[in-house]
Amino acid sequence: MHPIRIIDVDFNLIAEIDDYESMTWTRRWHKPGEFELHINAAKQNTGALLKGRLLLAGDKAGIILHRELKQGTTEQIMVKGATLASIMSRRITVPPDGYAYDRVNANAETIMKGYVTRNCVAPVDSDRTIPNLVVAPDQSRGDKIVYQTRYKQLDEELGKLSLVSGLGWDVLLNWQDKTWVFDVLEGRDLTAGQTANPPVIFSAEFDAVQEQVFIESDIGHKNAAYVGGQGEGVEREIVEVGSGLSGLDRLETFVDARDLEQTADLPERGLQKLAEVAPVLTFDTEILTESPYKYGTDWDLGDIVTVQNRKWGVTLDSRVTEVTEVYEPAGFRLQATFGSSIPTLPEKIKQELDRPLVERMDPAGLDIPTKTSELENDMGYITSADIPQAATYTHSQITPADTWTINHALGKYPSAAIVDSAGSVVLGNTRYISDNQIEITFTAAFAGKAYLN
Repeated sequence: MHPIRIIDVDFNLIAEIDDYESMTWTRRWHKPGEFELHINAAKQNTGALLKGRLLLAGDKAGIILHRELKQGTTEQIMVKGATLASIMSRRITVPPDGYAYDRVNANAETIMKGYVTRNCVAPVDSDRTIPNLVVAPDQSRGDKIVYQTRYKQLDEELGKLSLVSGLGWDVLLNWQDKTWVFDVLEGRDLTAGQTANPPVIFSAEFDAVQEQVFIESDIGHKNAAYVGGQGEGVEREIVEVGSGLSGLDRLETFVDARDLEQTADLPERGLQKLAEVAPVLTFDTEILTESPYKYGTDWDLGDIVTVQNRKWGVTLDSRVTEVTEVYEPAGFRLQATFGSSIPTLPEKIKQELDRPLVERMDPAGLDIPTKTSELENDMGYITSADIPQAATYTHSQITPADTWTINHALGKYPSAAIVDSAGSVVLGNTRYISDNQIEITFTAAFAGKAYLN
């Protein structure tokens, strides 16, 4: 079995474990990954598997966020957690003093590392500093883009920038300096058509894959956007992105970008949003462990490779966006996702709730956050002030609990969608204490988020 080590956040070794039932470790290119470990409670050092500690498997590191004990014929322990990159989810993007937004016009890597520096490493409020975290030197990789953010989840903003630029990101352990290093990653071009690197071709004909699932989907896909900037009615600034498409090939959407102060930034926002609703074209593949290509050497997460199934007539040059390693007594299994994947329900919820926050002044002179509906009639018949605002609230449950008490101050009885720290949807029993407070109970304690609408 692949040995694992348990350490605390200050790099002190707590225990080592090399005998367990199974471990699954998922690495992702655009966002944090996750792991899950199953072990008999009677085995050595299981008492070290506590929430908040770090679990190390080779060069991979994750934080234990969830623990379950089950008594049956034997006592079993299951721990779940997220890769170290998940610490970015503990911060939001706070604009610099005196500015409404943290707006940057630079290379994608520079933007990503700047946001981490200003919100995690050297924030104005020292309470927001994450101990031991450093940022690797900026290499100015990625296209130059314009991006702005305001009170958004940092990990989600990094994910959007990663999706647009093709760059990955992660937080790695530096044992020598005892630091957690945030870095932006760049994959290699290993496709069959290039000559700079030895090509990697995943195909049954090359004895490289055991099982393949090909998914091609336009569900939720949009390729043309009308981007609305500031102004009302006929005076509102509108920019079209994705022109040249026509007929049934043209899939339109509206992007509300009234938070942008400069008209020149509207096209970039439209392209960023279209990247989030790109068509799904993916191969989910189980890799033969004895394939001619060695994982971690010949190819790795983030590399662009050629994936092929001649029987289906499909050949793709795709990025390795997700890798799942499965360790069991029977052996090691490896699964990989090439290309984009179908959005999960939590991801769809986040997309729907991701609307620009626009502030206006009420007659009393108080700033009131509002959101303008996408159904706004821009022909001048009505304005945003005439549209009832659909208030929402996102609750972050940092400490695992089986009962969540949520003070939302929405003044209504909202519906609630719950996801755990791994992004899985969880069902619970909801009790409305008042129109400003709800209580949700679950069968087990866990951390996550509740989206109220």
